[in-house]
Parts: sequence; C-alpha cells; structure tokens
Amino acid sequence: MSLDVFLTSFRSGEEVPVDTEALETALAGNGLTGDRATVRTADKGIAELLVDTDGASFLVEQLTPQMSQLLFDLARDARLVVLPADGTPKAYVVDAGLAAALPDDLDSQVVSSSAALHSALQASVEARGARTT
Repeated sequence: MSLDVFLTSFRSGEEVPVDTEALETALAGNGLTGDRATVRTADKGIAELLVDTDGASFLVEQLTPQMSQLLFDLARDARLVVLPADGTPKAYVVDAGLAAALPDDLDSQVVSSSAALHSALQASVEARGARTT
C-alpha cells in the first residue's frame, strides 16, 4: 500500500516556504538531485520524489526501514516536519523545538530515530488501509 509523505516547514502556526538551500543540501547528501526523481533503497523501498518551495513530497509505494531512514535524515538535516497523508492530523518532528511552530490543529509527535519514524509511518499506512477497504 502507498502513502504520501510531505516534508515541510512551519512558522508561528503557518506553513512557510522551506529553506531551499538546506533542503537541496540534505537531498544531495543522500544522493538525490533535481526536483523529480524515483527513489529506490537497497531494501526495496520505492518512492516518487517531488521538490518545490513547499518542501519535498514522497509518494511512497513501498515503505521500508531504509526509506524511513532517508525521510528521517532529510527532516533532521533540513529541519523539516514530516506529514503523512493518512487522513489524520499527525505531524512528526525529529526536533522537539519544531513542534512549537506547528498549527494547533496538528498533533505533533517527536520521533528520535528513524526506527521510531518507521513505526509511526507504518501505523499511518495501516490506518489509511483500514479506512479505504
């Protein structure tokens, strides 16, 4: 099952354009360039990546631990919030300081490792699947 995951920035409860330089540096550090790419990890993770001023969108076809590691690394390095498009108001942050910038209608959860992010995203996949079947 697929899951769309967005990496974006907030300030004072409002979504704001991301720090493009920080995002590009984080992407390059993980071997990704350009504003569109197919991302494949060694453990068979696969996603379509779209990059714009709002951040990075990953249309995840296969969520794997290495795909979650990539998302975690990008969020950490570019100081972005992870938003799964699962129909819930969840927001995952790798730095507790980022939670203060979120809008009140988002439920923030600090994920301190890629394994924690993977578990949270896997739960999103399962929750989304339970609602769509």
